[in-house]
Amino acid sequence: MTSVTDDVALTMDDMPLGEDGLIDFRALAVGLIETVVNHAMELEADELLGEGNRRNGYRERRLRTVIGEIVLRVPKLREDTYFPERVMRPYSRVDRAMVGVVSRAYVNGMSTRRIEKVAGELEFGRLSPSTVSRMLSSLDGEVDALRQAEFDMPVPYLWLDATYVKCRDDDSRVCSKATVTAIGAFMDGTRRFVGFDLVDTESYDSWKRFLLSLRRRGVSGVRLVTSDAHAGLRRAVMEVFDGASWQRCFVHLQRDLAARIRHKPDRGRAMRALSAVLRQGDEAMTRAAYDAAVDRIGALDRRAGELLEDAREDALAHLAFHREHWVRLRTNNVQERANAEIKRRTRAVQIFPSRESLIRLVGAVLVDMNETWTRHRFMSADDMATALEPRAREHVEISDELRQRADQIIMTALESAA
Repeated sequence: MTSVTDDVALTMDDMPLGEDGLIDFRALAVGLIETVVNHAMELEADELLGEGNRRNGYRERRLRTVIGEIVLRVPKLREDTYFPERVMRPYSRVDRAMVGVVSRAYVNGMSTRRIEKVAGELEFGRLSPSTVSRMLSSLDGEVDALRQAEFDMPVPYLWLDATYVKCRDDDSRVCSKATVTAIGAFMDGTRRFVGFDLVDTESYDSWKRFLLSLRRRGVSGVRLVTSDAHAGLRRAVMEVFDGASWQRCFVHLQRDLAARIRHKPDRGRAMRALSAVLRQGDEAMTRAAYDAAVDRIGALDRRAGELLEDAREDALAHLAFHREHWVRLRTNNVQERANAEIKRRTRAVQIFPSRESLIRLVGAVLVDMNETWTRHRFMSADDMATALEPRAREHVEISDELRQRADQIIMTALESAA
């Protein structure tokens, strides 16, 4: 067998030089690796060439390595598909999930122009059934591992949300499925998806089943849950995570407030006032500013003022925790960004051919996001230790002087939006 290094030889004239005229050893290493790997693929593809099967050009793929990006010239065959599995993983997780969507759509006779376009981009028609089966089998294992993972570290903070995607049911009816997800912040400061599922609709029963499944897999030590104000979700949280506080997402509260205010100029002024509340640096001033916002916004619209009054304690629940965590805890933004990524990935399909294909694609997106998140800390591990410390809730004294200062801050915010 020919060695992959037989044709790899460099003279001094071939050496890449840097701006200083010296040999650029990083560029040299990248070039050598690129040459060796491409030559190895040539030899491997030659071994696969059977009678009647011929070369059909190349396709370029880029591969990032620790020393730089190399360009791979992957041989194309007229029959079946060659993929250098020892060099690159065959497709990203999301691409493999999309292959599953396409294959199921073809089997069910439900292909559309959009599905055909996706199939073309993935070169699905060139994949043999056995190749598709291997790709989906490995991906399903990763998604199942995410859904069944068990945890032995406390999860002080939990974010919950749902987003809707259209899917065909077992009886071929098209309906919206709620993709419910849970993101946890662990004691080491990392974050990850601790669970996801598909339910027909958001309800107390569906949320409780989902949260109980998290408990069974070791999600414990929860001190604060952040979500929107879905009544069934909140009730389920209180029952399953007894003793945990509930934070009403401040962004969702702002949206609910805007929906109650009829006049557009008043709506903008109210948003500015609530934003001013969030800019305060200590608990007493934040509470005083919130109270001032309730009064001033209530003067603009009575129903809006009542909403803020009723939401006071839930909207300010994050104040009982470490100050460095407030910006993370008071909103469900981490879930909103995850939902946006799910929507971006599922938009190409619009209607999924089966529940399984939807679970596979969403799971692939979440596994990828988990891998990205593990590269950096979401919160300080030292600060996380305070999240489990019992803290006696003391009454926060708000002086008249503080109330006056807070009222002035809210008034300034209202006037700046006028």
